[in-house]
Formats: sequence, C-alpha cells, structure tokens
Amino acid sequence: MKKFIGNYAAFNEWANHRIVGWLKTLDQELLYTQTPSSYSSIDYTLQHILRTQRFWIRFIGSKDLSDFNWAVREREVENILNELISVSTQMKEEFSAFSESELQEVLHFDRPWAKNDLCRYEYIVHIINHGTFHRGQIVTMARCLGITEGIVNTDYNMFNTPFPVH
Repeated sequence: MKKFIGNYAAFNEWANHRIVGWLKTLDQELLYTQTPSSYSSIDYTLQHILRTQRFWIRFIGSKDLSDFNWAVREREVENILNELISVSTQMKEEFSAFSESELQEVLHFDRPWAKNDLCRYEYIVHIINHGTFHRGQIVTMARCLGITEGIVNTDYNMFNTPFPVH
C-alpha cells in the first residue's frame, strides 16, 4: 500500500505540473471565460482543485480544520496555478511519508456533505481521483473554448509508462 500511495501521489503532482504548464501557455483571459461545467470557468475549477487538496491534506494529516478557508478568489489565476504545484508537492511528500499502519488507520469524517469512516489510504485515493476528474473537465472546457493545440495527456497509465510522452 505504501508503494502505491507514494506512486499515486507522485502521479498527482506530475499531472498537475503538466496541466499547469499547458495552461500557462494560454491567454489567461481564456481561463476566466464562462464555460459550462461543474464550475463556471477553468479558473474556478483550478481553485476548486486547490482548495480541496488543501482541505484533504489537513484532514488526512489529522490537523485542525476549524479555520479552513473555502473562499473563492477573483482574477488570481497565476497565483492559483503556482499554488496548485506547491500543494501537489506537499501532498506527495506528506502522503508518501505515512507508514503502512498509518495508511490503514481509520479516520472519522463528519461534514454536512459526507459522513464516513475510511482508512487514510482511501481518503488519499479519493482526493487524487478528485483531481483527475477535474483535470478532465478542464481539458473539455478548453476544447469548448476552441483550444485544440498543446493539450496534455495526464493519464495515470502515461505516468507509469517507461517512455512517457512529455
């Protein structure tokens, strides 16, 4: 389990680096453009990924969540992109440091939107899958905005390919 979680967290960091690198090549105004999806723009989708990664790092690390900031930020996409990379690296480092027994530890989650008791590793898999889902939405949103060039592949299989396409 420890090896898988370390690899999966490294995948998340790699995929976020790829998507951020690609998005930085685009006109930033496109990232603010209203586009139908779970969130109304690529910027807001990125912010959602960033906020949730920060939230789950704290929860999974058994840290206090009472002052967690869910606020949406306006017109800060460059900062959001940079922070997403930083938080993804933090996830990789912290999640990779858990021992087998810590990964198996059951954590109690009690929020208005969900209540459950899962092993720490299940929450880790959840937050990485969550990022994968929203990165896919970002690609679809970009295509809806007419962007067809330079779209990156952030598939887990590509991350694990001995000769990945970069």
